[in-house]
Amino acid sequence: MPSQNSVKTEGLQINCIVKGFIWSLIITIFLSILASLLLQFTSLSETLLSGFSAFIFVVSMFLGAVIGARAAGGMGLIHGLAVTLLYWALLFIISLIWGLEPFSFLHMLKRFVLSLATGIVGGIIGIGLSQK
Repeated sequence: MPSQNSVKTEGLQINCIVKGFIWSLIITIFLSILASLLLQFTSLSETLLSGFSAFIFVVSMFLGAVIGARAAGGMGLIHGLAVTLLYWALLFIISLIWGLEPFSFLHMLKRFVLSLATGIVGGIIGIGLSQK
């Protein structure tokens, strides 16, 4: 009889998706605070803000997808994609409500494709980490 640690549950695990999503938000907040402190207390220019924002977007989604897929222990592609699409949807809604710039379909499409790629890679790596 296999031990409980080696048994993996089948199917979509919502709790693992939520866990990855919450970690994505925590990482986003942490990196945003770090970026704002860097801009405030160093000679870095505010023109780097869009680069910081893109970096934070990708790293937060990637790590959330890794955490969600690793926690699920299976179906990493699906769990990673679910985490990143949930994260993208939240940012999409926030940008529609509080966006200072006019809505750009092309910009949101680029972010969506980036979310898909990040979720796929993060999910695959998360499964790889769960099997060690």
